[in-house]
Amino acid sequence: MRKIKMTNKNKHVFWQALLIALLVFWLGILIGIYFEKSRVEQLQDFYFNIETDIFDMELASDIVYGFNMDCDQIDDRSLVFADNIYWQARKLEKYDNSNKITAELISLHRRYDLLRTLLWKKIIDHENSCEKKINTVIYLYQYDNPSLTTKATQGTMSSLLLDLKEEYGDKVVLIPIAVDTGVESLDVLGDYYGLDNYPVVFINEKYKFETIDSLVGVREVLLN
Repeated sequence: MRKIKMTNKNKHVFWQALLIALLVFWLGILIGIYFEKSRVEQLQDFYFNIETDIFDMELASDIVYGFNMDCDQIDDRSLVFADNIYWQARKLEKYDNSNKITAELISLHRRYDLLRTLLWKKIIDHENSCEKKINTVIYLYQYDNPSLTTKATQGTMSSLLLDLKEEYGDKVVLIPIAVDTGVESLDVLGDYYGLDNYPVVFINEKYKFETIDSLVGVREVLLN
């Protein structure tokens, strides 16, 4: 069998191809590092701004609930707090949907879940001294690595609840809270109300809806 010798021309082409391949490889790595660094910096800026908003809303809620404001004022501010927290937290979805959920995202989400739990507890306290005029819709769901089936169910539930909020407006306080970010106070409330299957929609601290089909009864509850 005759051996094929590599000519100088072939050697030149080989080294050119190898050089181009290495260049493309390292260029890809550098681009990946750049975009990852940019994403982290954006997340850090986002984290700082949201952290400030959280402290501001928490202080404002302490003022509203602690300074003996009248029931109508408390109802109005409860709606404002719930809506602000909800729409601010929706900004996290652009990171959740496009990137792997990281420890930083879970930590940031946990702060929102704690604030939402705090708001829910204060609304419960407020109901003990004022006549209930608004409906409290608590949506408890799995955040960190839910199964595909659970994720599909939660996506449908979330869309239905958003439609419900748009339909009923100020008559509904919608508070979605993740149950798996380590908020101990939420676990205590869940135990108290017997909430142990997720996702679940819990309305007015009385009515549980654990499946998509069961949500057809939500409007009947809200109209009572």
